[in-house]
Amino acid sequence: MRRGFLTAILVACLSAPALAQAPGSVPPPPSLSRQERNFIAEALADGMAEQTLGKLAQDRAETEPVRRFARRMADDHGLKTDRLAGMALRHGIPIPRELGLSARAHMSSLRDTPEGAFDRRYMAAEEETHARAIKLYEAQAERGGETGDFARDALPMLHSHFEEARGIMAELARGPAPPQTQAPPGDAPPGTSGSSE
Repeated sequence: MRRGFLTAILVACLSAPALAQAPGSVPPPPSLSRQERNFIAEALADGMAEQTLGKLAQDRAETEPVRRFARRMADDHGLKTDRLAGMALRHGIPIPRELGLSARAHMSSLRDTPEGAFDRRYMAAEEETHARAIKLYEAQAERGGETGDFARDALPMLHSHFEEARGIMAELARGPAPPQTQAPPGDAPPGTSGSSE
């Protein structure tokens, strides 16, 4: 009898931690490496900057393709940032409350861009930042785990943004078509004479 009582106490003590967990609760996520934590922090800061710059560009853009692109950046990077913030919270990674120094300087520079130059500067910056982001995400995608899965899921979107930015930049470089001028009625077009010899 005494042996049965001791066994029951031993079983109760050993199973107490398992019973203390709420029914249906999810076990904590596996811990992340320093590299994975750095990826989440960097990708989160970049995503927040893309959202903020996208909102600025929606107000400042001078052409409709740039406005549409800026709206897409704010929306797409907002969704990506939400997923990253969820990962950060689960793993105890601090979520920035404001843009980093580099992003604030870039924002200020774009805000001060003179009329007529904003679209080109914004799109050139977007092409460059997406090229950098693709390298960051490709390196992470080669790894396993939650951050590798996230990077692999995000890469098609980043490639799409990069190609769209490149296309808009090419359109802006071509510039608007020169205005068509017509000679007044009765005048011969330049390079021709009105009489035949």
